[in-house]
Amino acid sequence: MRRFTSIAASALAAAALFAAGPAFAHAKLVSAAPAADAKASNVRTLSLNFSETLIEKMSGVEIVMTGMPGMTNHAPMKVSGFKTALAGGGKAMTITLPRALPAGTYDVKWHAVTADTHRIEGSYSFSVK
Repeated sequence: MRRFTSIAASALAAAALFAAGPAFAHAKLVSAAPAADAKASNVRTLSLNFSETLIEKMSGVEIVMTGMPGMTNHAPMKVSGFKTALAGGGKAMTITLPRALPAGTYDVKWHAVTADTHRIEGSYSFSVK
């Protein structure tokens, strides 16, 4: 009887683990515009699309200009003055810039928090011609 109880308890624990599997999934960045490694022009907005709904107050971006044409020793400069909002049912983060980005290379560092309260983060680069 004791062995049967132990086997039954193990089976229930394994079933619970497999049933809870999707709860361990975290949001992912599905796409971005401009995309990673893209060469874009007239960039006035950025859009980051995620696999899950974000918590707006806990999600955001940092945009840094890392290079400028004709300036080999350009120090990184943070882009400021942009507004961030959620769209697409909360799965898209839209960043509206006060003016088009000047020619150069940029790093986008993002962080996102979803209903599971786990923070995920990542980065990518693109250039403006």
